[in-house]
Amino acid sequence: MTSPSTPPSAAPDWQAHWQDELQPEHLLSSLLAGLVTGVIGVIRGISYAALIFAGDLADFLNVGVGLAIYSTAAISVVVALSSSLPGMIATPLAAPTAVLAVLAAAIAAQMSQAPTFAMVNTVVAAIGLGSLLTGVFLWLLGRLQGGKAVSFVPYPVVGGFMAGTGLLLVRGGVQVMCELPLDWETIPLLLQPTQALHWGVGLILGLLLLGVSKRWQQYWVLPSSIFGAIALFYGGLWASHTSTATARTAGWLLGPFPQGGLWRPLSLDQWHSVDWGIILGQSGTLATLVFISLLSLVLTNNGIELAVEREIDLNQELKAVGLANLAAGVGCGMAGNQALPSTLLVHKMGAKHRLSGVFKLIPCSAVLLLGSGFLAFFPKPILGSLLLYLGIDLLVQWLYKSFPKLPLTDYLTIVLIMVVINAVGFLEGVVVGLIMSVVLFLVNYSRIHTTRAEFSGSHQPSNKVRSPHEQVFLSQQGGAIHILQLHGFIFFGRANHLLTAVKERIAEPEQPTLQYLVLDCHLVSGLDSSAVLNFTKIRKLLRQQQVTLIWVGLSPVVKALLAQGEALGDTTVDCYCSPTLETALQWCEDRLLADHGQTLPEPATLDAEPLASPLK
Repeated sequence: MTSPSTPPSAAPDWQAHWQDELQPEHLLSSLLAGLVTGVIGVIRGISYAALIFAGDLADFLNVGVGLAIYSTAAISVVVALSSSLPGMIATPLAAPTAVLAVLAAAIAAQMSQAPTFAMVNTVVAAIGLGSLLTGVFLWLLGRLQGGKAVSFVPYPVVGGFMAGTGLLLVRGGVQVMCELPLDWETIPLLLQPTQALHWGVGLILGLLLLGVSKRWQQYWVLPSSIFGAIALFYGGLWASHTSTATARTAGWLLGPFPQGGLWRPLSLDQWHSVDWGIILGQSGTLATLVFISLLSLVLTNNGIELAVEREIDLNQELKAVGLANLAAGVGCGMAGNQALPSTLLVHKMGAKHRLSGVFKLIPCSAVLLLGSGFLAFFPKPILGSLLLYLGIDLLVQWLYKSFPKLPLTDYLTIVLIMVVINAVGFLEGVVVGLIMSVVLFLVNYSRIHTTRAEFSGSHQPSNKVRSPHEQVFLSQQGGAIHILQLHGFIFFGRANHLLTAVKERIAEPEQPTLQYLVLDCHLVSGLDSSAVLNFTKIRKLLRQQQVTLIWVGLSPVVKALLAQGEALGDTTVDCYCSPTLETALQWCEDRLLADHGQTLPEPATLDAEPLASPLK
């Protein structure tokens, strides 16, 4: 949504606000908000890295953590300085990360026989390329003022990809804790006591995180809960006299990892080992990443607008996030965009300043400087519980809470998209969702009656002056003339309704026998081939019943389509056309009076050409 007070192409005036930003009270609140959101960003970054660098890539989790935390820092700083909303916080988010997890798993599966370093370098290159493509696309879209055009996304598609993301996060959390994918084949293994203990602990912690975050919505709840869980875990190790080495061997701790810094973008030599052919083969997944990032951005900004009660310049946000993703991609980092919870947190803390996002750099830099040594002491159940918490939250929102609020067809569309995303892939799930939305629209639109008005000659006679005797006769027998006023674009569903309506009128026992059917088409904008076929069926049905058909107000385009489909007929006996409804009514009335032996002083004629062979 574009703010009327902010020109779409205008960048935030940083220089006009720097003195206000550096006021001591503002500086302190920004520092505190930056530290808190930075710690949350680091924890989520580690969990996102664990989601991507799983399975064959698990030994290189330190590389993933470095990329995730670098991305958190780069995206946050760029968006903080270029967003249209001071205090905007940005970071890698769950939905794009789930797509990256699918991308990394596919590359690892294809390169299982290749050297390990080549596999890892190809995954890192693909992640960076995805961020660059996302950045270019979003920036160009914002530069071309395309924000308004992308604001409308079918709600079931949104719900479906959110629910699909939630299920992927749940499955990823189980894999982080048990090093086994969650699918039908592995369920018996996951139910064994040892594995069940690992994911069971994570599930309990995830549900607790969900519960406390819903019960107490203060900024300190999530980080303090996680730190408390870590303290509880090590307290349990101390009480049971279990060493960290034993816990690691039993699969309770991450690592071990190679020593050295976390963030290590690819060097020139490493780029030579990247398999670009495999990355090209994942172009569909990369395109899905771009689309999901765009969708996530639109949804997030809509939520922020409602929460902070301020309009946001979506075009400026597209450009800001585009630049942020370019900055992340240059360092082989992950794609991301504005974060709704962290942005709201900053505003609740009274720190809606640009430096809040800049100070988020401090915790990120500290973790990057510490290196990978501390990761080896991070409990797997904590990481898994955080992924479960995020995933279950999405599933509860879109599978449980949305059920009583949505029509059954929309809800089933959400479920279908979720299943397809997890069974086949994100791109296929989104495509299925869009197709289903179009189909549901057509079905719902077809339920709109084609007939704008429906009446008989008895209820709406022509304006021609009649004798009292003729008026009495037409009031009694005028029902033999039936008028249907049609409107809009008529396609297969709506034409079927029209055919049914004609059949019902023919079979109506309480009305005079139908002799004339008038189809007023002056408001019809077009037809599809299925509609033409149904009109042909109507003409043939009327001929069988010896009912005369009169077309009114046919446009040249509609008339040509009907003639091409043989819906107009080829004789002058049972099918005519008229330029106006009044002319057609007068003609039908005169014919009806004449057929029943009524005397007419001046027999009327239809002021239009008969539908003869030249129209075929």
